[in-house]
Amino acid sequence: MRVLAVAANKGGVGKSTLAFQVAAEMALRGLRVLAVDADKQADLTRYARGPRLAGLGLDAVLADPSLDPRPYIGPVAENLDLLGSSPRLADADEILSGAEGGAFFLLRCLGVVADSYDWAVIDTGHSEPIIAAALVAADLLLMPTTASAPDARHAGEMLQTATRVRRELGLSTDGLLPRSLIAIWRRQHNGVADAEVIERLQEAFADLVCPVIIPHSSRISEANDQRLTVRQHAEMFGSSRDRALRAAVEAYAAITEHVLVRAGVTAGDRSGAGPRAEVDFDEPDLTRVAAAIRRVKARRGLDDDQLAEVLGRSVDWVRHTLAFGARHPEGEDRLTIRPASRSTARELVGSRTRWRT
Repeated sequence: MRVLAVAANKGGVGKSTLAFQVAAEMALRGLRVLAVDADKQADLTRYARGPRLAGLGLDAVLADPSLDPRPYIGPVAENLDLLGSSPRLADADEILSGAEGGAFFLLRCLGVVADSYDWAVIDTGHSEPIIAAALVAADLLLMPTTASAPDARHAGEMLQTATRVRRELGLSTDGLLPRSLIAIWRRQHNGVADAEVIERLQEAFADLVCPVIIPHSSRISEANDQRLTVRQHAEMFGSSRDRALRAAVEAYAAITEHVLVRAGVTAGDRSGAGPRAEVDFDEPDLTRVAAAIRRVKARRGLDDDQLAEVLGRSVDWVRHTLAFGARHPEGEDRLTIRPASRSTARELVGSRTRWRT
């Protein structure tokens, strides 16, 4: 199992959003993913529809001498599970500071489930002991920043922190730093000030800066509020004219691809089935067909025309299936294009998530 730590010294830079989107995109590519919320604010847990309650997440793992996370892991989607968080995680600072080998607790915790997942994606929060533990466990760092001068000044600080922490513990930094990425999020559409900051970051950090820039879009916040990925939000509520939303979907998908490439994960290491073999056209449940088509589309990076070609179907058939199959839970009227309201959609989608107890 590889471990991706999404970390930033500055708040408000889209860290939890980035962790959620990348974890979900990895799962769409057929990789088994465990999303780990190591932030007491528990935003990742909220986005993934997990229980933000004490004793049901990482805080409970810390209280267990065996550091076994399995009783506290719940399913989010196909190939995607969550080890959640709650405000109770604030106690971790005191626990880890006084514990021998506290910096290795996440490494030990993830080692228990290493055979069950291809990736763990950690949302690190701002607790220094937990950040240190995430940096010890991480194979790669993904560091978000907005395209603003104050935020950008902090972009490289996590690299310095990672170097210091790992050297103090006698761990190598050779493999971690070259594989790390800085992801930039625009504050406004095509702003001149944003462009200048992006250019300075690219000059300062060269190929550590991901070439894909996350666009400004209020629809990203809407997706978070609805507890949907940006891709799900686009499929349920987007339109062909919403370029910013489509660009956001493409950006998170591309950033995920850059992470996988940095980790040395090739397409052959993911799903080995051909596109047609991944879709059961005889499946009577349209939602299942649509879900399979979405997975193929995401894994292969195809547009609708290319997807239709490899599936041997018309573009209209692909779009119709995605539109009707993706926008309704099982048993709903598929002749209605949209649910009555977005709040209704949240209730319907949310009712499909079940947690193990």
